[in-house]
Amino acid sequence: MKLKHAIHRLDELFRDRDSRAGILARELAREPKPGDAKLAELLCNERRSETRMDGSVNGSVVRTAWAAWEMMDLGLDALNGGLDRLLSWLLPRIEAGEVHEEPMPLALPNGVVMRGAGDAALAVRCLGLKTLLRARRDGRPGVAEQLAGVARLEPASPNLAACVLGVVAVAPAPVHDRAEAFVEEARRAQGSDGSWAGADLFNMLEALLLAGIEPARALIAKAAPALLDLQHDDGSFDSPPHEERALIGLRALHVALEA
Repeated sequence: MKLKHAIHRLDELFRDRDSRAGILARELAREPKPGDAKLAELLCNERRSETRMDGSVNGSVVRTAWAAWEMMDLGLDALNGGLDRLLSWLLPRIEAGEVHEEPMPLALPNGVVMRGAGDAALAVRCLGLKTLLRARRDGRPGVAEQLAGVARLEPASPNLAACVLGVVAVAPAPVHDRAEAFVEEARRAQGSDGSWAGADLFNMLEALLLAGIEPARALIAKAAPALLDLQHDDGSFDSPPHEERALIGLRALHVALEA
């Protein structure tokens, strides 16, 4: 009953949100609004309008990668012209490892904050690479080289391990097969209360949700009590409400309910 009540509160939070997170939450609840298809189109147009002539969003790897990720969430094919411009700007920078332009401390779209320059650089590299892999740019030799390098890493913290797992989760085989090993490391690091010491809960849950394999779903279910402890009366997990973290929490609670 606690899980269902928590999900209901999140459904209410997203019921009238005119945002990508609102659309995705309503799809999860199987209660789309009649205007959601038009809203998705408008939101994609907004992302296009934010794009500079060079194809970036404010010259930022994080903002450009996230805009592309959002547009794919909203249903655009990776060959769409507006989305392809973002990916085309992102591609050579990730291939060359050019991720140093971001302001510090670095706030990722899921709300986690990276304060160390080295941690931030890896997090940005992972976000850009994850976006390119989702858009099926893995055939590029430079992307394949970056992917192989990230997959070989032994991250120094659970937060960085989550960033790397997110990349491995969307990678093609055989790299994707390594997801199980990363999930096993997450299992060993998970506390009895379901959280991870030294890791942002939502950063870890986002990666496990992307992994999607049964061992990852088991860890998500175990994390449900930690999520419930953080939930506010309005359904969110932060003040002010952070939509992306609320969406991650909603998806995780659905997995826990199914388990």
